[in-house]
Amino acid sequence: MFVCRGIKKIEKENVIMGQLDGVKVVELATFIAAPSCARILASYGADVIKVEAPRGDDLRAAGRQYYYPAPGEDGEDTAMDVQNFNKKGLAINLKDPKGMEAFLKLLETADVFITNNRVKSLVKMGLDYDTLHKKFPRLIHASILGYGEEGPLKDKPGFDYTAYFARGGVATTLMEKGTSPCIPASGFGDNYAGIALSSGICAALYRQAKTGQGERVTVGLFDAAIYGLNWLIGAHEYSDGYPMSRKHTNSATCTTYMTKDGRWIQLAAIQYDKTIDRLAKALEVEFILEDERFNAHKNMIQHIEELVAILEPAFAKKTLAEWNEILTAADIPFEIVQTMEEIAVDPQAWANDYIFKKEQKDGKNIYFVRTPIVFTEQPAVKEESGRGRSPKLGEDSSEILKSIGYDDATINEFKANGVIVEN
Repeated sequence: MFVCRGIKKIEKENVIMGQLDGVKVVELATFIAAPSCARILASYGADVIKVEAPRGDDLRAAGRQYYYPAPGEDGEDTAMDVQNFNKKGLAINLKDPKGMEAFLKLLETADVFITNNRVKSLVKMGLDYDTLHKKFPRLIHASILGYGEEGPLKDKPGFDYTAYFARGGVATTLMEKGTSPCIPASGFGDNYAGIALSSGICAALYRQAKTGQGERVTVGLFDAAIYGLNWLIGAHEYSDGYPMSRKHTNSATCTTYMTKDGRWIQLAAIQYDKTIDRLAKALEVEFILEDERFNAHKNMIQHIEELVAILEPAFAKKTLAEWNEILTAADIPFEIVQTMEEIAVDPQAWANDYIFKKEQKDGKNIYFVRTPIVFTEQPAVKEESGRGRSPKLGEDSSEILKSIGYDDATINEFKANGVIVEN
């Protein structure tokens, strides 16, 4: 078993130990992508310290524009919780030489350093990989980047709106041909980049355990996007390209249809020749089986819009509930296009413990989604374990500094001079 090299972990009876118990992670990051990566490692049992500037992570202010309630009088912040469960918090002024000195002492005790600062900013601060690797050769230096380490855009600020959805082409695949790009789900690309970075960190930790050496691990939002599109990019010279119309996709049985009550169904009858008989019967359009245009996949792909024109009025005859029952009974691959409200109460999500909720003082609930990696023999640490929330700004500043050798007098001096903040 690893022995934790850092501060005492948040403790609670019967907390299940995680896969990364004893691993110490220092996170210097804002918003979603890098913090979500650190949250995943915390769910594996790593001891994660979130380092913030005295003003706090920008996500603390951004939560309100995405409909999260303002922080309570006790300092709890549900918007911060989403990406920062069960971390400890240090608020420190890295522009102050004493603050930077303390931060470097903290890194000396760490296994992993996670950041989303741009490379030129890290170089200016002396926190880039080359500088830190010389000081702490076993430290893993992990970064979320916008556009990668090289190329003309390497220093351009990147967000999932821009580097992932726009430049990465994801928005093009989600828009109906001839319309405007969709409004992207904020944080979507960030979270997938965070998952990717956590995977790289785990590989680097394995190498670190074997060799004692650190590693630089990076994931670009742009790269994460185009990797997700690799199936489409691979054959782009042979395709009609995106954006597509839902009436002319790759298959008439792999598109969306509206029901009588105005809801949408996504068909995914990819194995056309194996499912078209059952689908035609379910939709009461068996006559298409006698039509040479539609009786085989090789023919249908030449007449996609014509088949869509037949299936659309068929779907419009029944409600979503009716089609759910009919298509399920016919064993047709399909799914309901759900809203956020429906996902929050989806019995399938709750049966698998994917979601949990916390009631707020106004009687409404905030819904939280667990990290999506599930272990059987040694389950991940649940968000309700230990502290069960994100740290308040600088909540553990004194404890963290004591763990790296600072005494009470020095810590009080730091507080008085604004080197650290503690709430």
